[in-house]
Amino acid sequence: MLSGRIYWQGLWRGVDKFVVETTPVATWRGRGANFEPPDVRERTARLNSAFGIEAASRLRRATVAVIGAGGTGSAVIEVLARAGVGKLILVDPDHIEESNLERVHGSQPSHAKEAVPKVEVARDHVLAIDPSCQVEAIIGRLPQKDVVDAVIRADLTVGCTDRQHSRLALSDIAVRYLVPAIDCAVALEGSDGAVTAQVIQIVRFLSTDPCALCRGMIVPNTISQELMSEEERKLRREEAEQAQMRGENPNQYWHREAQLNTVGFLTTMAGSMAAGYAIGWLTGRFEPPFSRLQMNLLSKDLDVTDSAEIPRGECACRRIRGWSDQATADAFLTVPMHWPAAQRLDG
Repeated sequence: MLSGRIYWQGLWRGVDKFVVETTPVATWRGRGANFEPPDVRERTARLNSAFGIEAASRLRRATVAVIGAGGTGSAVIEVLARAGVGKLILVDPDHIEESNLERVHGSQPSHAKEAVPKVEVARDHVLAIDPSCQVEAIIGRLPQKDVVDAVIRADLTVGCTDRQHSRLALSDIAVRYLVPAIDCAVALEGSDGAVTAQVIQIVRFLSTDPCALCRGMIVPNTISQELMSEEERKLRREEAEQAQMRGENPNQYWHREAQLNTVGFLTTMAGSMAAGYAIGWLTGRFEPPFSRLQMNLLSKDLDVTDSAEIPRGECACRRIRGWSDQATADAFLTVPMHWPAAQRLDG
């Protein structure tokens, strides 16, 4: 028998849901849980025949947070919606632009023309697929408090951004709040007019895994520049240009960011793979058989590797596991003052 209570926002609250961080994720709900998902067995008949009705029921009762609703994230969102996931929490600060139309699922030219928020496009696309799915769409980013409060209610988080600060915040949530995560990324490489590499990376974040800092996935200069205001970024670039004209090293003012090249077929493939591992994890039918998977689609045998990294003994992630808000002082990232407040979409 499981029972408990927590003190949150000035009140003692009864616990009606328990999640054990393991592989696969194990979830128990008490009799007081009032969410009774609709039956979608006919629509997901093929998935049910492969994984079983019990697995389909677990998906229907699951909550998944997707951080990033661009090319990779929109693929994750669509696969999860079609698989019958009961609730999706979608987070992204940006709006649709013309260049997004090649890879963002559900996007249309009118969305770019009207600068519609990406999470609004994703929400509407999910509801067109499954009107009974509960969708919480947030214009914002990790680690804003309102976003964190929403994300930690998920059974699993999938990270789909090209920003290092988002990846670091996702790793922090996995450590402090014990919310397991799957992070995915893609990259195209080329030279002399030819594409030489199509890389997909999928990383598992459990609290027992090395954090993003331990894995060396974070470059301090990049994080610093990502968190700057537009005014400071502009000033730093101008100072770098002036330094170069004086014959000095411009990198002390601004480190030039490489253009991240990506295309829709690659983001869709990476997102579908990440969503597939999420489905296996949530249903208990299979789990990510790796800690940090990297593969090159243009190499012989796909050049698949799994980095066997270990946590650094002195890293804070080893001593604040499960401490949640009590370890706020040791959080990997703080919210810049210039970020606009997170906004939940109505409807």
